[in-house]
Amino acid sequence: MSMVQQAIEVSAPLHTVYQQLAAFENYPRFMTGVRQVTTSGSDQTHWIMDVDGKRREFDAQIIEQTLDERVSWSTMEGPLLAETLTLRPMGETKTQIVAQLEADIAFLMPSDRHGQESLNRRLKADLTTFKGLVESGVLGGRPMPAGASSKRLTSPARDFASPASVATRVHKHPPAGSSDSDPVSGGVTGSAHMGGRSTSGDIWGSGMINEEERGIG
Repeated sequence: MSMVQQAIEVSAPLHTVYQQLAAFENYPRFMTGVRQVTTSGSDQTHWIMDVDGKRREFDAQIIEQTLDERVSWSTMEGPLLAETLTLRPMGETKTQIVAQLEADIAFLMPSDRHGQESLNRRLKADLTTFKGLVESGVLGGRPMPAGASSKRLTSPARDFASPASVATRVHKHPPAGSSDSDPVSGGVTGSAHMGGRSTSGDIWGSGMINEEERGIG
């Protein structure tokens, strides 16, 4: 497992930045390789990613959404992918984002000999893209869904919520109805649920997530 951390300052008010990070449907616009994110339930999301040209799907649990403070999520099964985004006001019109990302490099970047370094560069690039979208006004005009902004799924904490601890909570206490034996989704060539049973034994496929996918709406 590899964990990386990056920080960036965005020239936008705290609440505006929080709204965009708490709206997971925005993630395909700035997060590398992400094709689509949809909400499935009050605290779950379904992700579609492009990994080395192959479509991969997985479910992630929203661990925390604390108003104007923190957004945290983690995969529920299969290879680990977890992120915690902590916000700090820097005056009335600027906001600092501290992002912690943890990923299973063996699955995410099997052919990259500099996995953690590459992951760190990718997180920095994703934050830079997000900053540009918010500051240009491309993101920032959509209101949040009712009730989403005040959601708190974990106990209040002032220290950063580590993605590792987030993932441990999810895997030790999966939501009711989840199963380790979910089948691979059918009908899509070259696709598999991240936590499903794949006959090929390769859930993610090989290679790094395509960098050019960042920014696709």
